[in-house]
Amino acid sequence: MKKFFAFLLVIIITASASFGAVTAGAVGATTGEVDVVFLVDSSRSMAKSDPDLIRLEAIKLFSDLCSLGSTKIGFVLFGSEIIYSQAPEPINTEDDRTALKKKVDELGELKGTTDIGMAVLHAVDLLTSDDYSGNGKFIVFLSDGKTVITDNDAGRTLDDSRSDLTEGIVNARNAGIPIYTIGLNANGDVDEAELQNISSSTYADSTYMTDSPQALSGILSDIYVRHTGAETAGLDDYTADGEYRDTSFEIKDATVAEANIVIMHSALPNDVKLYDTEGAEVAFDGTSADISWNNGYTLVKVYEPKQGSWKLSVKAPEGTAIDINYIYTHDYRLDFTLYTDKAVGAGTKLKFIASLTDPENQPITDENIITSLIGRAIVRNSDTGDSEEIPLSYSDKKFTGEYVLDSGSPYSAQVSLYNGNTDVRSDIIELAVGDEQYKEPEGPLKLILLCAAGVLVLIVLIVMLMRYLKSHIRMFSGRLNITVTAGGIPTAPLAYDFAKKAPGKRKVMLSDVMKTLFEKSEAADAIPHSAASSIAISMTDSGDLRMSKAKGIEYSGGLTLGNNIIIGHANRVTMRCTDKNGETTLVIVQYLRT
Repeated sequence: MKKFFAFLLVIIITASASFGAVTAGAVGATTGEVDVVFLVDSSRSMAKSDPDLIRLEAIKLFSDLCSLGSTKIGFVLFGSEIIYSQAPEPINTEDDRTALKKKVDELGELKGTTDIGMAVLHAVDLLTSDDYSGNGKFIVFLSDGKTVITDNDAGRTLDDSRSDLTEGIVNARNAGIPIYTIGLNANGDVDEAELQNISSSTYADSTYMTDSPQALSGILSDIYVRHTGAETAGLDDYTADGEYRDTSFEIKDATVAEANIVIMHSALPNDVKLYDTEGAEVAFDGTSADISWNNGYTLVKVYEPKQGSWKLSVKAPEGTAIDINYIYTHDYRLDFTLYTDKAVGAGTKLKFIASLTDPENQPITDENIITSLIGRAIVRNSDTGDSEEIPLSYSDKKFTGEYVLDSGSPYSAQVSLYNGNTDVRSDIIELAVGDEQYKEPEGPLKLILLCAAGVLVLIVLIVMLMRYLKSHIRMFSGRLNITVTAGGIPTAPLAYDFAKKAPGKRKVMLSDVMKTLFEKSEAADAIPHSAASSIAISMTDSGDLRMSKAKGIEYSGGLTLGNNIIIGHANRVTMRCTDKNGETTLVIVQYLRT
């Protein structure tokens, strides 16, 4: 029945396009648009926890990864007080990037004890007070996680710091600002539980542990990808022999706007060369490609790379540890079509149709990309400033929805396709009172819609009868996105589509879901089988998910009702289990309706 509804909707939309659809707006959106504050522990304990200055290298590496003109970076250094604070500033030019990295190099001094609560509250205030740029906002917190307040810290107590930390977490959560925590653990004394509390409480769901600069590329790549919709993977990992070694990488399609090749190294390479798809060497002149040399890493940036196979050739001193990764940012377009049923005014119905395309305006056909997005229309009353978000439904690579204006005011409308990684927005359409330019054309289209309406009435009657006969049955709909974090490193999110993997079922066990998604990998046993096989997942009457609890598992997120957790649309539940060796594993479950 759902397939028939989807098929009918496709016919109606296709017919509408054939009889004079008015494209109201389209906008290009290059992934990589973020506002970030790095919160850096610069207390005296860092001399032992982070002797390699990972905390400062992280800021410089992230600035090299970001796309010019789309990123704002700020940073806060703290001990028992705020040592240095810079609100997010735009990285629009290479000079901006160079100036930021120079400033970071000047800030290596360590001072005082550690007041984490004060610092988190300050960093959150810095982001929430910053002018909204349309970018995703988040915090990267680098520390050993230990709050230390002494009698010398005048006017501050441990309770003061804890109170500030609670307030900062609540403010971050309310503002939708995740705090990703990186535990600096060179001396093995990190407070992982405190860092996990901060990240999971702000829905970052990721805490990373590192005692080496070599791990920094993978950590920052993961955070960057989560917030930009970029793509990342490892390319090569080896010990240099003093000669050139070639590493190939593939540009798969025309949506890749920028390719970042990150070379982490224990010693500075002697030389790095880049070769294009024709085998010709590419100059690092800032036109087609550029290179940035740093103590712990070298970054090669390729602008608008041609589709095909490229090659990187690295020569490094014998014995140098080399780890090469890539991060691709993509250029997507959002096509937005708007209809009205009459001139703009009170009671006017708006219809939205949106789709994702590549730079050549060809539809994106990768279901992994499209089905990860949530569609919404944002309608704002221009007189009052009040706005409302209208969820859009997905079918046949299009997002559609409707909204009825409730007053005779001018309005504006915009469409957004988003997920936890990115937010691609259309142009804003201004709708003046009496405006008829977006009015839906009549004629054959109207006849088609009337016929479709008759068919829909019949379908509704059939559905009502089926519901009456099967009122005790609640069939699955939607999908689960599941990520497993073990040892501080998360897996890529995998999707469990109920329609495809559990057709006709009304209940599945978490153990079957994990086995299906992760097959024979260790992630399949992230939740012990004895517990996972007792966790049942079913649907509520309202279309939410109900997940039963199991002993030995800590839960956060969702709505707890007795021995069950209710998961609403786009909500997440984090399950944490600790084995007998004290190792902690996180399983993040997100439910998305379809």
